[in-house]
Amino acid sequence: MADVRKQWLDLVNKYMLQPDGPANDRFWVPELETCSRDRIKDIQEEKLLLCVKFLYECSPFYREKFKKAKLHPSDIKSLKDLPKIPITTKTEMVEDVKVNPPWGTYTTVNEEIWSRRGWMMFATSGTTAAPRAFRHTLHDRDIWAWNDARAMWAMGIRPGDIALIAFGYAPHVFFWGVHYALNLMGVPIIPRGSLDTRRTCMFINTFKPTILGATPSYALYLGDVMKEMGYDPAQSSIRIIITGGEPGATIAATKRRTEALWNCELHEFYGCTEASQTAGGYTCQYQVTQKDGPVCDHLTEDIQIWETVDPVTMEPVPLGKPGLSVVTNLFSEAAPLARFLIGDYTVLNYDPCPCGRTHALAVGGFYGRADDMLNIRGITMFPTAIEEAIRGFAEVGDEFQIVVSQEKMLDVLTIVAEPRPDVPEKDYPKLAKRIQDAVRLMVEIRPNVDLKPYGTLPKTEIKAKRVFDQRKLG
Repeated sequence: MADVRKQWLDLVNKYMLQPDGPANDRFWVPELETCSRDRIKDIQEEKLLLCVKFLYECSPFYREKFKKAKLHPSDIKSLKDLPKIPITTKTEMVEDVKVNPPWGTYTTVNEEIWSRRGWMMFATSGTTAAPRAFRHTLHDRDIWAWNDARAMWAMGIRPGDIALIAFGYAPHVFFWGVHYALNLMGVPIIPRGSLDTRRTCMFINTFKPTILGATPSYALYLGDVMKEMGYDPAQSSIRIIITGGEPGATIAATKRRTEALWNCELHEFYGCTEASQTAGGYTCQYQVTQKDGPVCDHLTEDIQIWETVDPVTMEPVPLGKPGLSVVTNLFSEAAPLARFLIGDYTVLNYDPCPCGRTHALAVGGFYGRADDMLNIRGITMFPTAIEEAIRGFAEVGDEFQIVVSQEKMLDVLTIVAEPRPDVPEKDYPKLAKRIQDAVRLMVEIRPNVDLKPYGTLPKTEIKAKRVFDQRKLG
């Protein structure tokens, strides 16, 4: 086991180019970020063949999974053999933890590795399943920092910036990688930690950070509180907002609203706790400033393999067709998971971005998890589509709820929203009708619209909970 672990880490480090800083002002690692498709495939293939061997020898979970599939690492001879590996789901991991508490056996870190060079434990949020824990090593910390730095360099963050990270520093992966990446980039950090929102606003006004890191929902809430305190977020020092945890820059109406509120560029990261802990996807400056099409997320293919699969058959779908996101991690010591089903819908495209980067693009970003999809009267829809409609109304505040209930065995969709304080109550019926029409145009169902006085709905300070499906309660 020690030999294959060393081989794996040596191979990952071989491709960790420019570990201490960027090559030039456009690209952190041009040799990787602008390389040909053939070169990307060569790197992926070299890593994949060793990764499956590492998993087989060091993860009892994967060893058993391979045996059940009558598969041996030697059967994986090229990238074309990747679909032979069964997809891994969060449900399987939950069951593994139940049988092998508290860590499960799906990672490649044992007690000896954890005690010698462990870095930090992270856990899933547990919003759709029981939380799963991951013990990461110092190697993982360093490669997260390097890869997130590459992404933020593409966003236009540079030495001379100052970042305020509005994050509670809990055991969730996203902003930890960003934190260490900013250290690597030479960008000082103002950590929010447990500060309340009003004090965070005061920090922005007093200490003049130029970068804000937050969930999209919290960025909107923070801007509104700044206004309440007499500050103008559009006149603040913030020039870039980086988001994660929810779709942001790839929802056009949310992007417009946030950028207008703050007079800044809105960027986003994409990934997951299990297998894509560092910038699996990210936006570049071109994508967030172009006006001619959907904002796309770049995918870092030299450290991951991205696929899309059919939601029913779990078979790969053709390029350019929508499917669920699946990722194979090609960089981690702790969790180099193979073919993990993240489960967000997207469309992959291999057209080079005008920014010069050549890795795959997720066209329009990631629409939402398959298990977040709503089926109402036989029509399937994502909550993000409803958000797109609601965010298009300047008269409506940032908080809203999507409520699904049943009346006389018929599904009922209700949008609960708050008009802004300057909207007179006599105008609520006309606004409700306009919202109905916009949502119907987007999702083909006319909702009920329940407009509440501004400030009625709870404010989102971390990750928004928008959907309340009351059908599941009965």
